Amino acid sequence: MTDIMQIIYDYLLENHYHEFLPQEYFWRYTVLVDELESALLETLSDDQWELLDQYQATRNTMHSHDLEAMFQAAWRAFRELA
Repeated sequence: MTDIMQIIYDYLLENHYHEFLPQEYFWRYTVLVDELESALLETLSDDQWELLDQYQATRNTMHSHDLEAMFQAAWRAFRELA
């Protein structure tokens, strides 16, 4: 991404991203995820904790790349329509 695209992307992610999440489900699923994670963490051995940390880091990286790709696709569509 160009510098200006990165600035806009970061601004949108920090200030407007959550406005577009489905509000009727978002908080309910946030609470559910927290509850399930707590239950899972109580059952893990040290080796499993390390594996889970690696898994979560990988999933977070993938999610970040997905968001960036969506932003770039929207940016391209905007430019094509302008």
